[in-house]
Amino acid sequence: MPNSTICLSFDFDAMSVWFGYKNVTPAMLYRGEYGARVGVPRILELLKRYNIPATFFVPGHTIESFPEPTAAILEAGHEIGHHSYAHVDPSEQTLAEEREDMERALASLGRIGVKPLGYRSPSGGFSDVTISLIEEYGFLYDSSLMADDFQPYHPRVGDQVTKDSPLVRGRASPVWELP
Repeated sequence: MPNSTICLSFDFDAMSVWFGYKNVTPAMLYRGEYGARVGVPRILELLKRYNIPATFFVPGHTIESFPEPTAAILEAGHEIGHHSYAHVDPSEQTLAEEREDMERALASLGRIGVKPLGYRSPSGGFSDVTISLIEEYGFLYDSSLMADDFQPYHPRVGDQVTKDSPLVRGRASPVWELP
């Protein structure tokens, strides 16, 4: 049987997953806490049982709110990637807001000794400048887009397309996209 390579990744959002909603309720926040209290320990145990490395994309808010499960991820030898600070959709942010969110998350990651190699959008959405910011902050890869299923590729910056005009491709980014 030929060898295969797979990539397992998890979004450890905890409470922050709800911050994009207009009305955040206590029940929503408790469901988010479930991921920290129950979900992450179960996933870590399963990964340990089968000796499988994984990547966890963790918002800065989650790192600061749930330091013990975050530390357990690192202690188990798994990668932690950038997943924003407060799980806010970058397509709804100004450039200044998106930059501030990215830097605040990087600061949270830095405090736990992580210089992330990868980025995943909290919403799967990008603004017109997200890829440029990913390049600027030195990420090697992104795992948000889906122009392929399991073939890595380089996303483009500056595509132009409308309902009335066909795609004009922008430049290829040096960042790898891992769909």
